[in-house]
Amino acid sequence: MIRSLLPQRLTFRFLPEAWPLVRHHTGIAPALKSVRPRHRIRTFYDTASGILSRHDWALSTAREGRASVQVLEPVSWAGLPNMTRPEQWVWSRRGLRPDIKLLEGTGAAKIDFSGAVLPIYRTDFWQLQGKAAVGASSLKVSLSRGSVQAGEQAEAVCALDLTLLSGEVRDLYAFAQTLSDLPIWLTGETLPMRGVRLALGQYDEDVTVQSALPFAGDMTVGKGWSQSVRAFLTVFLAAQPAAEHGSVDAVHEMRVAVRRLRTILKAFRPLFPKGALGNEMSVFQQTGRFLGNVRDWDVFQTEILPAHVSGDIASEFVQLAKEKRVSALAEMRQKLTDPSITSTLLSLGQSTEDPAALFGAETADALLEDHAPVLLDRMARKVQHRGHHIGHLSDRQLHDVRKSLKGLRYSIESILPLYKGSRVETYMGHCKDLQDLFGRFNDAATAEALVRQAIKERPDLTEAGNAIVHMAHRERKKILKKLPKRWKIFSKDVPFWCQ
Repeated sequence: MIRSLLPQRLTFRFLPEAWPLVRHHTGIAPALKSVRPRHRIRTFYDTASGILSRHDWALSTAREGRASVQVLEPVSWAGLPNMTRPEQWVWSRRGLRPDIKLLEGTGAAKIDFSGAVLPIYRTDFWQLQGKAAVGASSLKVSLSRGSVQAGEQAEAVCALDLTLLSGEVRDLYAFAQTLSDLPIWLTGETLPMRGVRLALGQYDEDVTVQSALPFAGDMTVGKGWSQSVRAFLTVFLAAQPAAEHGSVDAVHEMRVAVRRLRTILKAFRPLFPKGALGNEMSVFQQTGRFLGNVRDWDVFQTEILPAHVSGDIASEFVQLAKEKRVSALAEMRQKLTDPSITSTLLSLGQSTEDPAALFGAETADALLEDHAPVLLDRMARKVQHRGHHIGHLSDRQLHDVRKSLKGLRYSIESILPLYKGSRVETYMGHCKDLQDLFGRFNDAATAEALVRQAIKERPDLTEAGNAIVHMAHRERKKILKKLPKRWKIFSKDVPFWCQ
């Protein structure tokens, strides 16, 4: 038995018609020169109830030359390089039937196999595999095309895997960025994830990767940047497969991850060289918009309609909302394959491995607690500036205040362990109370906008739609009456980082 950590890897997907472009790219072709394709078939086993998959394990067997191997590995994605490093177990043995007794001493040892273990899906690929050197680092380049098959269902897959054999993760990112002109996209979907979805009709919608850890008192600017950016990039990619297949929660996770990443970029911006990461900020802004289009229709179906209508009228609106969501989801899937998004993810990923190249060595090594007050004060001033004369602001201006407030709160949540005392809890309480009020106002405004859009397309819903608009409008007026008082309480509270 060989017990090892999963390798540091970046996986890209692409469409079958892009195979010649990828295969003969100047960065990939030299690594695969004179390499013969190898045919690899792996069969994955589980019980009829999917007990292994539900515990996040994939058990497979395959031929390796004249022998065969049995592999136990996680189903879910481990995250970007330098996140968690799960283990895998490999046994060299005879025959292709899995031996459950070999699982003793592994992560799946305590699973109760109450049913027979059966083949539930398999992967069938032709693969080219070679090596590339980047500086002192060595990478394995694997180019595969084939399919994942489960019964009568099958999905074609073309993949490019870049695996770090030795050296620095930043060189792995550097090599990946040389491929930015290719129509490929970074993915967090593993082959076992795809197989489980096809075979069992299930997809784990929970993002189980490690989230951003709170900053400790001795955290440097560089480490704080790397830890937070890497975590939310991983959340974005981990949620993407389920989101593409319609998961409401996964779409929300992706949208929150984008918001968090944009907030981090804004918070650290004063420490960047002028103009740095401007393109990345723009790409995330566009990404947030098309994710928001899907999320708006989710909220409309699950929260707005149940609060305002029922019966046959509700069913008509729900059907229209489902149709709109299908259209928004298709747009989201298409745009997530845009090379600009992958380029942005790789750019930020590389910055987490070499923050000194972004901030400069002196700033990257400085304690975050020395810079935190200035960074937070900048964001707080923006909230105060946008919220000035809050009782006279337009809907658009109120939305801008809400976004700035949310950014301030996200930033504060990251650095809370740097501060202690009741003043912290009081300030955060006022911040959350105000944000909740803004959230209700935004839901009402969204309800009005979406219903008006629905009425234009379905005039027969005008009467019921106008009733919803009227109720949403009344809700907004109630909130606007409460807003100045809540704002006054928040704005008069001296920020805890200034004391």
